[in-house]
Amino acid sequence: MIDLLPVSLYIHYPWCIRKCPYCDFNSYPKNKSVCTDESYLNALIIDFKQNINLISNRKFNAVYFGGGTPSLFSPKLMEKLMHEISPYCEENCEISMEANPGTVSLESLKDYRSLGVNRISLGVQSFDDRELKLLGRIHDSKAAIEACNNVIKAGFDNFNIDIMHGLPEQTTQKALADIKIATSLGCNHLSWYELTLEEDTYFGSHPPKLPNEDNLADIEEQGFVLLKELGFNRYEVSGYTKDRRCQNNLNYWFFYDYLGIGAGAHSKIKIGDKTCRRGNPQDPSSYIEEVKNKKNNFFEVKKSDLPFEFMLNRLRVFDETKYDEFENTTRLNFSTVKDKLEKAKDDGLLQFSDTGYALTDKGRWMLNDILELFL
Repeated sequence: MIDLLPVSLYIHYPWCIRKCPYCDFNSYPKNKSVCTDESYLNALIIDFKQNINLISNRKFNAVYFGGGTPSLFSPKLMEKLMHEISPYCEENCEISMEANPGTVSLESLKDYRSLGVNRISLGVQSFDDRELKLLGRIHDSKAAIEACNNVIKAGFDNFNIDIMHGLPEQTTQKALADIKIATSLGCNHLSWYELTLEEDTYFGSHPPKLPNEDNLADIEEQGFVLLKELGFNRYEVSGYTKDRRCQNNLNYWFFYDYLGIGAGAHSKIKIGDKTCRRGNPQDPSSYIEEVKNKKNNFFEVKKSDLPFEFMLNRLRVFDETKYDEFENTTRLNFSTVKDKLEKAKDDGLLQFSDTGYALTDKGRWMLNDILELFL
């Protein structure tokens, strides 16, 4: 009998107050939507019911409301969705919700908490008003700090703050100031990552002036040191924690299973010895229509693509990768990747032990060089 992998659930809410100029996520301005939240909720529930059989006898170890801005989804509507999914959640299931500081109050946070949400991920990005304005955020630093305080007051003890660095003309001093403020506000997890200019965004076609490579390197080096001093352990490329890792993200990075519902959501489910994927239509109206027509667009991933997919995800996490993980999650023999891993070792990018392999310090900086071996 084949052992079943852990499984999580991702729920996508596709609307925001407005689209940020750097954002390439599947999101749309709320005031231009032709769909109602009620019609979207109904589609989510139907989609869930149509595909819940794929998780077999498992229960979700994590549920993640992402977006867009899920904190625009009213607690009253979210309650209906939670009623459907709760029976399929483990007792200690991590239930996360992304929130924008400009869209939550103490009362709404208390409402989400009462529904079972036990982890908040607050998209602050910066505590510098100039940077927030350049990033097109709808909140200022005062609202961001108030939202962080309200998360704690509402009873959340599992709390992530998103902070960007490498912002337009940002100095090292300002980047470190953002870290200091964020870590002083009660969060136990920090997502600290570099602003990148994506093609299909406003910044992609109208690039702002970003720090040069030397400045970026200085920001990262000093940021790594500061976070360590503040008690935040870096366990993956952009994830830092004082006590608890993000279980939802670990499901992705360890190449476990996940069911995604909502516009543009992706799924990866192991069915027998096959790895199957699905990507939902990105347009909310098209997604709702597809759900009504009961279309199921799962397809098998080519076995030749699995080594790259596994390494792309698993090497994000800095824990040692055990030798049996590749076989357990892909059902392919370790010999498929052994020679390429040894090449990365010879290049000083990986180190081997009796039980597995892990990135060297050089490998963390040159992760893409390892991944290219599997293309």
